[in-house]
Amino acid sequence: MSRPRAEQVAWGLLGALAAAAFAVWMFLFPGSIAERFAWDVHPRYAQAFIGAGYIFRTAFFLNAAREPDWLRLRWIVWGNLVFTGTLLFATYWHADEFNWNPLQTPLAHLWIVLYIFEPVTMLYLIPRGVLRATAPVSGGPLLRLTKGFLVLVAGFLLMNGLLLLINPEFAARRWAWELNPLDARISAAWLLGWATWSATMAFAQDWDEIKTAVQLLILNGIALVGTAIIFRDEFLPGRGTAAGYTGWLLVVTVLAIALYVLQERRRPLAHAMATPAPVPS
Repeated sequence: MSRPRAEQVAWGLLGALAAAAFAVWMFLFPGSIAERFAWDVHPRYAQAFIGAGYIFRTAFFLNAAREPDWLRLRWIVWGNLVFTGTLLFATYWHADEFNWNPLQTPLAHLWIVLYIFEPVTMLYLIPRGVLRATAPVSGGPLLRLTKGFLVLVAGFLLMNGLLLLINPEFAARRWAWELNPLDARISAAWLLGWATWSATMAFAQDWDEIKTAVQLLILNGIALVGTAIIFRDEFLPGRGTAAGYTGWLLVVTVLAIALYVLQERRRPLAHAMATPAPVPS
């Protein structure tokens, strides 16, 4: 069995380490964020939302570190560029709000280095020709329901992600939690990243090419539903969008689980694929 290259393993493990550290910080040490993190993430639910995103990113990088077949990783490419590009856009747009004093915290400088070199390194790790290579034929074709679900998720996330990125002041009028422009644009990275990942996944021809991607989508949904329940008191009172936000997360996560189970049940039987057809006598 082939193994991922050493540089791919290093890229994945370093990315997972950084993402896990950010997730733990957002959830467990909120009091130190204002002075010690790259910027003052607020309010509390913004910290929880970003922390849930980094739970997903931890699993995302661990999968990249152990997966030797880039046909099953190529779904990450465009979404990762959109995700990191949005983070960099928000960082440079709001550079004056970051903690640049290295004697106070080096995290702002590390943040820039991380999100410059992480996507650049990824581009050099992609085997030549893999983005146009023929998909595997082991898990069976994507069902129309699965494709339609991924397209709908991509469209909905694109609609809201662009709003957070371009006009966070307008979004704040109806958003479920308090928004400030910096954290709104940072949060937009997850929405736009998943919009692109979902759209890319919808182009897959074989279930096994994106099976792990759907697992990660489900993990992200569970993490976000968990934060919506645990931090429900952090939502703005009188905002019906809080219930709508939580309900939408539940529906998407449950549908993703149901479609995952359905795709697995429609998987071609291993013996049917491996056993040659009988020769007529």
